[in-house]
Amino acid sequence: MTPPEPGERRPQLDRAPGDRYRVTPTAEDGGSPGERRIVWPPLAVGIGGALVYTILGGVLAVTAGLIVVAAFVGWLLGKLIRGPARAATAAALTVAAGLIGIWLFSHIEGGVLDPITYLDDVQGWPLVVLQLLVGAGLAAASSR
Repeated sequence: MTPPEPGERRPQLDRAPGDRYRVTPTAEDGGSPGERRIVWPPLAVGIGGALVYTILGGVLAVTAGLIVVAAFVGWLLGKLIRGPARAATAAALTVAAGLIGIWLFSHIEGGVLDPITYLDDVQGWPLVVLQLLVGAGLAAASSR
């Protein structure tokens, strides 16, 4: 390929090179592609994370190992949600929902404590706060 001569202009493109990756919504899609992508996968991860939390913490009586679940759920939500604050909020809410699920499972087994007392007696506040911080922190760190 020979270099262009002085004063010679490059041919102009019909559209910007990045436009080939842009998806335009159609009528049968039911909305913009950004709306569908943002809502459903994080919601599924949040519900699934809370269920895993409930099963591990309630049925299997895992306490300290829940930090690993909080870290994984936080990291995964951070990959799916834009903005560190939104990702951290979603992860903290998922961990909190899992902790409430553990408390609700304790009532199935005959527990009578309120959630604050139950989490303090079973896990202790340092562990509960650490789970919330790890989940929210990794979500914020991995958000795009």
